[in-house]
Amino acid sequence: MAADTRVLVIDDHEDNRVLLKLILQARGLGFLGASSGPEGLSIAQRERPDLIILDLQMPGMDGFEVLTTLKANSVTRAIPVIILTATYLEPLSVERGLGLGADEYLTKPINPDELMVRIRSAIRVREAERELRQLRKDFSSMLVHDLRSPLEGIGIALNLLLAGQLPERDAKQLVQLARDQVLDLSRMIEDLMELHRAEAGLILAFESVNPRHLVADVVAECELLAQSKGLFLDWEAPEDLPTLLGDRRILKRVLTNIVGNALKFTQEGRVSIRLSRASGALRFEVRDTGPGIPIQELARIFDKYFHIQRRKDRPEHGFGLGLAFCKLAVEEHRGVIRAESEIGKGSVFTVEIPLTN
Repeated sequence: MAADTRVLVIDDHEDNRVLLKLILQARGLGFLGASSGPEGLSIAQRERPDLIILDLQMPGMDGFEVLTTLKANSVTRAIPVIILTATYLEPLSVERGLGLGADEYLTKPINPDELMVRIRSAIRVREAERELRQLRKDFSSMLVHDLRSPLEGIGIALNLLLAGQLPERDAKQLVQLARDQVLDLSRMIEDLMELHRAEAGLILAFESVNPRHLVADVVAECELLAQSKGLFLDWEAPEDLPTLLGDRRILKRVLTNIVGNALKFTQEGRVSIRLSRASGALRFEVRDTGPGIPIQELARIFDKYFHIQRRKDRPEHGFGLGLAFCKLAVEEHRGVIRAESEIGKGSVFTVEIPLTN
């Protein structure tokens, strides 16, 4: 916990407040005290503490009313609340308190060690929720930016073409630019849709899949991008590989995403796909000669929100959702996906799908 963490104690008994003040300050936490519900609500709204310890049995306005008011106010709603009581011990009271939004429920007499464990837990949960809300906000901003950019490019190209003053070669380049922007936009929208479907629970249409044919189709789809960047795209597979039971469309999408990413970040050299038979599984290996991935990023490369954080330091185009989808899709096939990389020497992405599901 941060050194400036502040805890508001709302309790009508002064001895309880004094005891809690001693416990909290001895552990480096700031203390705020209130002797009644209304006073506590006023302090909570004004000071916005990091956590509230709330007594239930208080005259006038009891703890349940205070909790209800806290959670109804947008300023105090997100503040975690620990109920601390010696009276309301029956399960229905516990259920009521938690139902109204309390994060923890402790009974008196106070156990300092247990109290600190609960405080740390409640604050960690709140910090995680706050980070997730910020990531979602950042994701929305990124989404608007990345969808707007291709549309603006298409609009500029069409306006220039409508003006009718361009040589044929320039006009053709603008048409190609607009086409590329449309394809880029389509891929981004497809990434969003696929990830949404995967998070909601993929319904796989299992069929017998020839892995060689699958990879050949992926290479055919990605060949144009490889050629446009002057990269070699090749693949290799034994003739006697067994067929795979899986959803062909989803597996193709997974491999296309991985190969597409490799081509996107590789500036020279090649991207190679290798198929082999592992222990009870088929292994698809995509190797590139790109810049490599820093070791501290490898563990989170398949995290949906990691790419949002990374773009704050290293702007790049696209949502970075393709790998998040790949992980979900591979796991739905009871397989594994992993990445290995070395700076300056490229990356290797490996997908293993069991031969029986």
